[in-house]
Amino acid sequence: MAVDRGKGLARSCPVCLGWLVVHWYRVCDGCRPWAKKYPELGVCPRCRHEAHLNTDGLCKPCLSAIRAEEDAEWALGLEEARPRPVQLTVGGTYGDRSVSSRPLRRPTKNGSRVGVEWWTKLRKQRAEPAGPSVLEEQVRGQIPLFTVPRVLGDATVSAIVDRPVAGWEQARLVIEAIETEHGMTAAWRRKVAEMVRLALAVREAEGAERLPEAMLRDLPTNGDAVRLVLLRAGLLDEAPDPMRFSRTDQPSRTPYISSPAPLPPRAPRQCRDCCAWIPAGSRAGFACDPCRHWRERMGRGRCCRCGRDGLALRDDRCRGCHPYRLLDEARPASRRFTQLVISLPTGKGGPFEAISVGDREMPDYDDRRPALHTSRGQEPLFALRRDWSPVLARLRSAPVGEPPLTANARRLLEEFTRVRPAQRPDYKKNTRTLTILLYWLGADTDVFERDVYDLARIDVNLAAKPVCQFLRNRGQLVEDPGLHRDSDQMWIEATLATLPEPVTDEVRTWVKVMREQGPREGEPRGYDGIRRYLSHLQPTLTAWTTTAGVTSLREITKKQAEDALDGLYGYARRGLATALRSLFRALKRERVIFRNPARDLPVGDIKGIPKSIPSDLLMGLLDQTATPLGRLVVALAAVHALPGKEIRALHTTDLDLSRGTLEVRRGLLRHALYLEELTHQLAADWTAYRHHRWPASSNPHLLVSQKTAVDPDHPAVSIGTLSGALPSGLTLSGLRQDRILNEAAESADPLRLMRLFGITEQTAMRYVSAAHPERTVKLPR
Repeated sequence: MAVDRGKGLARSCPVCLGWLVVHWYRVCDGCRPWAKKYPELGVCPRCRHEAHLNTDGLCKPCLSAIRAEEDAEWALGLEEARPRPVQLTVGGTYGDRSVSSRPLRRPTKNGSRVGVEWWTKLRKQRAEPAGPSVLEEQVRGQIPLFTVPRVLGDATVSAIVDRPVAGWEQARLVIEAIETEHGMTAAWRRKVAEMVRLALAVREAEGAERLPEAMLRDLPTNGDAVRLVLLRAGLLDEAPDPMRFSRTDQPSRTPYISSPAPLPPRAPRQCRDCCAWIPAGSRAGFACDPCRHWRERMGRGRCCRCGRDGLALRDDRCRGCHPYRLLDEARPASRRFTQLVISLPTGKGGPFEAISVGDREMPDYDDRRPALHTSRGQEPLFALRRDWSPVLARLRSAPVGEPPLTANARRLLEEFTRVRPAQRPDYKKNTRTLTILLYWLGADTDVFERDVYDLARIDVNLAAKPVCQFLRNRGQLVEDPGLHRDSDQMWIEATLATLPEPVTDEVRTWVKVMREQGPREGEPRGYDGIRRYLSHLQPTLTAWTTTAGVTSLREITKKQAEDALDGLYGYARRGLATALRSLFRALKRERVIFRNPARDLPVGDIKGIPKSIPSDLLMGLLDQTATPLGRLVVALAAVHALPGKEIRALHTTDLDLSRGTLEVRRGLLRHALYLEELTHQLAADWTAYRHHRWPASSNPHLLVSQKTAVDPDHPAVSIGTLSGALPSGLTLSGLRQDRILNEAAESADPLRLMRLFGITEQTAMRYVSAAHPERTVKLPR
């Protein structure tokens, strides 16, 4: 049998018609032994499909269905039997025993054949009266592809009134116990018993061991009582959150419901009288509060303006048309419209104010009055990106002082000042940003993250990130996914957009391979590494597409790849050569190009030879460092040879001053450093300084700065901060190389370097070779 291991689409098994997922064989695992045992194809007389038939002339799904459903007509091969549909399965059946099962017609212990047994079952089935075909029992454990809501009513209850239902005896005892416990009436017992039997019949129709709680929504009444009965009887699959099935609040005469789940909030809707938009969550019906007041006070009739009938009228106008009475008298028109309004929870009731005829200017509000805010729960009809320039211009023209705020806004601003005690008194970027937001938007509505960054982008004296963190912790920030994208990924997408279309698709394929590593196993590359490669490739790709007229990377030859390296030296040449080899190797592996023009491209020694630092730069190194942070960084890099990436990732829990150890995290591995007296003292000085400078800092990293110490996101300190703490002319990588090279010159033992610094054997041999070239040189043969 041929095997298909390609990237095919989802398909059905030719034996059992089961639905196969992607990357499977053409035949499912359960049907592969059947296809090998019965290779002949034929038309099954039961389902009329062409499939592999057994010795009885039946296909595999029909044979299983006859045994499961006891289909006597097809087991006996009667001609009047109609075609039977095949049950749809997914992925076949693991551990199926239909291949090794015995045939349908076989000798039995008493000497009769199986056919006699099937004739007996057929006579019994024909002798029994045909019951109603409602809520038929299904095979247990069968998982449905989808569920459809049922319409259950009195006819369904009457159809199953005499049917034996599994689990009824357990539920009946629970009903009697609840009736005795709470003193319920006999009518309640009969009604709940009908609904419980109906729910148990639904459970059998679903083929489930326990009825899912969500299916109780299909019951006509008494859903909460049925839930309690089935839950006590152990026949209900309880939902993660308690559900309620009554559409109204539970009355006080329902003692068996102790704490019902709250009713879901109403969706946004429109008032029937004035067509005002009612926000979500309001428990009012389909009429706003002012319109209900009009219904109680005013008489009903037909509005003379909009022509609707049955509305509360005043001066022959409904509430929506009443404000336009002066405008209609001055400017008669055949078509008269009304303005769409929103019924705010705090809005005033009563009649609308009349709209004047003349075009008046907007009222001149007091400059010291807070801006008009929206109310909580009011949903926008459509969202637009705000322009904060007029707001800042209005605040600059206002009198000197802080903008006027409401009482809730002032309390929120005071809380923001308390949670950031490390902020300098003269540094008010964050406070000023939050003040403007509270002045214009208010303290009762959620703030969009995009608005905060748009406001901070206008003025350099405003900041966005601390304000967003504070609002996010309070649950008043609507985050924007576009602001949380990786900056390197956005740079890559912007760079690819500048290239021609065929070249862009090919380079995008390379980026995908670097991220997913294709069909081969490997660790995905980060966007920062891909960005470094693409920064080397961008000038070359641009020159090929603009100057040389290249439309596809298939046209690149080996000479063009070598010419791209001419005139480059050092790290620039190595970076471009490495990026070209990575690009064309990935495209050749994905079969995008036919040959790899950068296969034999010389790269050279990427790592280079370690170099030592002159002694005059190392002399008085700690005295030249002015901060406790810089002195600890110098000790970790120059004494213990830790790279900058590992220094940034150190946590406060990794430092144990009582034992004099420091644990370095290297993936799943840990490397323990035993601190000598100097490093131990510098680490103690730094921890004391950090606690004195930022006592409320919760950042778990050992090294923090002024920004990261109070940042709620707890970021690690940047490499630039560590490098800036060092004296001029020194780098972290240079101090580390000098320390390992000095140890290699003293011992010349690679095993000692591996144990002391936790490096690999290749790195240790590279340093030993650089320190003792006369011992590791290759002798000529």
